[in-house]
Amino acid sequence: MGQSFHRGIIRVRNRPGEQNHRNLDSVLYPDYIRTGLLSLCCVFPRCAIYQAGTSLLPSDLRTRIAELKRSALRNRPTVREDESGEEQISSDRDVTVAKLPPPSVVPRATADDARIRLRLDDVASGREETVPPGKFYLIDQSVEELIPRRGPVLKRRFLKLMSDVYGKSTIDHDDFETFGALAGTRPEGLAFIDIEATGFTPGTPLFLVGLTMFEDGDLRVRQLLARDYTEEGALLFHLWKLMGDVTTVVSFNGKTYDLPYIRDRMVYYGYRMAEADHIDLLHEGRRRYKNRLVNCKLQTLEKALCGRGRIGDIPGSEIPDAYHDYVRTGNAVDIRDILQHNALDLVTMVEVVLFMLEGRTL
Repeated sequence: MGQSFHRGIIRVRNRPGEQNHRNLDSVLYPDYIRTGLLSLCCVFPRCAIYQAGTSLLPSDLRTRIAELKRSALRNRPTVREDESGEEQISSDRDVTVAKLPPPSVVPRATADDARIRLRLDDVASGREETVPPGKFYLIDQSVEELIPRRGPVLKRRFLKLMSDVYGKSTIDHDDFETFGALAGTRPEGLAFIDIEATGFTPGTPLFLVGLTMFEDGDLRVRQLLARDYTEEGALLFHLWKLMGDVTTVVSFNGKTYDLPYIRDRMVYYGYRMAEADHIDLLHEGRRRYKNRLVNCKLQTLEKALCGRGRIGDIPGSEIPDAYHDYVRTGNAVDIRDILQHNALDLVTMVEVVLFMLEGRTL
């Protein structure tokens, strides 16, 4: 097997004839405890392997990093978010903070890195879709395909929850009456949504919309990708059609960001997004956990509620520039990271809802 370097990780390429790994299992649920190996698989091919007890860094650099980590932990203040979204420093007397795993810091390869050149078809199991306004790229996978070991369990938990709450006047464990819309929602009428845009200024184009929806007996993750700036209109047309039968939308910070952004971009192209009930997990997370967690960001909830962290995840602040690099160079190494980030967000939102409404506690 040949090796290449990406994000500071040894990436082992398959021998001819070996099956490519195309799921998130090894990111979401590592087997290092059982096997002694930590297998990190990107959402769509190539498998990175860490061997237990080994390191890729020189000894002097490892020593320096260890010193910095110890210093950071000694001087780390306790912070939390208030309702305005601002982080506030708190004393330990004011707040009980759940212990979370430390974040992983792994260098990210860029589109200009000549060592890694990937096409879109190398990193995504998708297809080109043609709709009246034009073309875009669609990745459509069931959760069983995306996370084979845990996908079937996630699907069963989802269907049980939807069956338990349907038609109920009061939903168990919904102390803040956030999830009432689910009582009138069939599984096929629910959509989890997460977007990525080309910038943070209102009016800049979207390039990726991720959805988790239940259809034909499967819980599916769909990612609508504009491969360049001209494909946004086709992407939004397809989204407009998909959302026509949706009665309830679940998002994370979608009240402020995702849904207004989608509506504005649809108006630009002459579409109108169908009205639907909306559940914003950011606000529910703050109500439940603001006195237990350092903040209520999605990845903080992911660590505390789902019991996992991310390795080598691209920060959201870097996503617009990474997409521009992809459009400029055609190197899909950045798109792979963005698609993985988006898919993880969608899976995590489903699991956060299940955690909350199954009555689990921190």
